Amino acid sequence: MRSFPERDALSDGTQRFSYRRLDDWSDTIGSLLRAQGVRPGDRVALRMSPGAEAVAAMIGILKAGAAYVPLDLRHPSSRKNFIIADSGATTIVGDPGEDIADTAITTVITTAEIAELAGRPPERLSGPGPDPQATAYVIYTSGTTGAPKGVPVRHHHAAALFTAARTVFEFDERDRWLLFHSIAFDFSVWEIWGAFTTGAELVVLPHWAARTPDKYLGVIADQGITVLNQTPTAFVTLAEAALRSGRDMPALRYVIFGGEKLAPAALRPWAKRYGLAGPRLVNGYGITETTVFTTFHEVGEDDLVSDESVIGAALPGFELRVVDESGQDVPDGETGELWLAGPQVTDGYLNRPELTAEKFPLVTDPDTGESVRYYRSGDLVNRLPDGTLAYTGRADLQVKLRGYRIELSDIEAVVRRHEDVLDAVVQVRQFKAGDDRLVCAFVARDEDRHPTAADLRAHVKELLPAYMHPARYLRLPELPSTVNGKVDRAAVARSWNETAAT
Repeated sequence: MRSFPERDALSDGTQRFSYRRLDDWSDTIGSLLRAQGVRPGDRVALRMSPGAEAVAAMIGILKAGAAYVPLDLRHPSSRKNFIIADSGATTIVGDPGEDIADTAITTVITTAEIAELAGRPPERLSGPGPDPQATAYVIYTSGTTGAPKGVPVRHHHAAALFTAARTVFEFDERDRWLLFHSIAFDFSVWEIWGAFTTGAELVVLPHWAARTPDKYLGVIADQGITVLNQTPTAFVTLAEAALRSGRDMPALRYVIFGGEKLAPAALRPWAKRYGLAGPRLVNGYGITETTVFTTFHEVGEDDLVSDESVIGAALPGFELRVVDESGQDVPDGETGELWLAGPQVTDGYLNRPELTAEKFPLVTDPDTGESVRYYRSGDLVNRLPDGTLAYTGRADLQVKLRGYRIELSDIEAVVRRHEDVLDAVVQVRQFKAGDDRLVCAFVARDEDRHPTAADLRAHVKELLPAYMHPARYLRLPELPSTVNGKVDRAAVARSWNETAAT
């Protein structure tokens, strides 16, 4: 910002802001928040669509010394209501609708008010900037109890990510990053601050292009986007649009994948047309609890002929272990759970001390006697001969799909809440390469009065966000079980091959 004050920092299709103007605008927002009673350490709910106002508000909240708690507008009110209450937010920036019912919200600053502040003379904030130990944001992820869990991320955690990323990428002030993802998904943290920490420009994807691959392909090409971040699922649809149109994207330098397992086969048509040098394709692996990204691997020709989903080596500063169910290190080449320690590992979950103790264990180093705090990822990996890691899958019922971490048990619990459902199993099913979707098999309480797929869709829609909605439903007379009496999920999966979904 100090090096390039007049360089474009932010654009959204209708307006552009230099780093100086964005600094002025966010200072004024921070001053307003302070005047409204927001103090360092507070949490401020942010309920806005991705756009210039949301980005400026985010920075203003941080300048006021508070942490932002992003809400996805597409989620049910019950989920947003829970997040507001659980985070302890008393101020909301944006248009709250029904999302502040039964919460402690006392102050509302609307999107229109934020937009109007852009034209005012700047009101400077006094005092030092945010403490590196202060919380910058709280992202809520899916939880095993059926309720989302908050992950507070400190400023120094995020700073460690972007410092480490410099060892992998050649980003600079000439780049143009696309803000593609919801601000409630921590991929947006990478997009926003990846741009701003390198003096680059952040380009907001216009709302009219967000759900149409041909249109956002046009934005990428016409706006000269150089850094694009995608879940593999989203990229498959973009690649299909690009190959169908034959359109070139000469400015594009990087496509960075994250959020779910990358299947190399899905990249072959793209690589055949565009190659692997322009843009470079980089597979990233990360977790909200370890601040967005943990490892990176640049896709090469060898990856395209392999079925391994290589996630690469850990970023500088990380210590990692690959362990068995007892917490003992497994030999190289064998599959185990990935444990991570380092400067990007967060402190745990908000208001969840027992879960924090379970997922963030302290391990004593036998050589030094020092205690090291790890995060148990729940992800299964194996170490390849060159020392890099390949991602295998999940050790539990949590999956990553379209960039979201989803507890399958959450969805199962909601389906079971339907009065006519006895039991349910939710799985991920591949419909074609790169097209994975949630499916649900269920058992009705009464064969003579069983719910239809439409009934269950309507039921789930009221309780869960869209990314957790099963695409298909299959009614079974009973759920198959193993010899130990547990649900035989493999047998349920075979049922999908044998029986047409209802």
